This record gives sequence, C-alpha cells and structure tokens, in this order.
Amino acid sequence: MHRIGIYIDPSGSFLIIETPSALQFELRDSNDKLLITGNKLRQPSLSISIKRLIKGSYTLKITIDGEVVSKTIEL
Repeated sequence: MHRIGIYIDPSGSFLIIETPSALQFELRDSNDKLLITGNKLRQPSLSISIKRLIKGSYTLKITIDGEVVSKTIEL
C-alpha cells in the first residue's frame, strides 16, 4: 500500500497529491465525465488546477503500480 496525501491548497485553487511514487490520475465529475488526466513521475507532489471547476462532488482515481485508489473530492 502506498502512502498518498490528497488535499486542496488554502487558496482553493489547486488539488495537491503527495506521494513518493510515480502515478497516473483521472478527475471525473459527478456524471463520470473525464475532466483532467495526467501523471506524476519523479516529483514529490503534483498540483492540479481546480480554479475553473464548479462546486460539487468529483472523483479522483489514482493508479500506482497497478493499484487503483478512488477518492471523492468536494469543492
């Protein structure tokens, strides 16, 4: 199991993912529409801009070494 830190920065502009491992991610809205996708290779953290997203529920899906973790994000 990988240690993953997920939080929204104090300004509310970025979703931060912290883990030492490389990963792939998807951010989907409440209708399961893919909004943002990407990866993190060697850096210790990843900042995803959420400035343009409206308030609501989103699903963050992270894949690390074949293991999938899903988390609901509330904006």
